[in-house]
Amino acid sequence: MLTKIILGALAYIIPSMPWGYFWHLSMFKKSYEKWQFFGTAPSVPLAFSAMVIQGLILSVAYALLPIEHTSVVHIFTFVSVMGVFFWSRVVVPSMASNVHARTIGFFFLETAYLVGQYALFGALLCVVYFFA
Repeated sequence: MLTKIILGALAYIIPSMPWGYFWHLSMFKKSYEKWQFFGTAPSVPLAFSAMVIQGLILSVAYALLPIEHTSVVHIFTFVSVMGVFFWSRVVVPSMASNVHARTIGFFFLETAYLVGQYALFGALLCVVYFFA
């Protein structure tokens, strides 16, 4: 089980960091700057640390669920529920606390980012549980 937990964490961490960097600090950088989402100096090492912690927690949580782990339905149900939880923890509070982020553009762009992030995680979690 330890191997699956480590691989599951990596299934979250490995795509999330480049995806987040590309999305927030490259492709849509000007929008996120306009919304003052990261303040004046985003910290990539702290973002990476957060993703490591998130990946470990998500991987342990999935491994401990009393379900059939080699089920695409179970995997994508889990990542969907966790994705909605993270969405409610990031998007809604950001819009509540930051007047600059209180736009339909921020809502849709950050929602699309999280859908992509958790879809990647789900796909790689399938690889871990089906082939590792």
